[in-house]
Amino acid sequence: MLRQRDKLLLIGAALIAVGVFMFFKSVRVYSWGFYRFGSVSTGGILIALILLDVILLVSTGHKAAKIALPVLIAMLVLSVILGTSLTFVGSVLDLFLMLVPAAVGAGLLLRVFLKKGD
Repeated sequence: MLRQRDKLLLIGAALIAVGVFMFFKSVRVYSWGFYRFGSVSTGGILIALILLDVILLVSTGHKAAKIALPVLIAMLVLSVILGTSLTFVGSVLDLFLMLVPAAVGAGLLLRVFLKKGD
């Protein structure tokens, strides 16, 4: 037999899954590759810098190269994210009806996880 806590946990997870699924079904994603700064693609510059950094890291093992590599990779990922456009298809009421189950589910999960005792 499931305890009350387990029931709330399952219901909350199911509500979040339903709400997020409905939201993702109504979002159109358009991507033009890397973020463009004017007419210059930042992706090409970042890839060249990453290659130079890897060469410097392999040849010398310099501490600055070890620090710069994760920063450059994070900048490359950010460049791809900024080059992506998300468009919601539907009305504000549709958005509300999609996000309410996710919010209620998140509230139930918070109630389960933050409750003392049991």
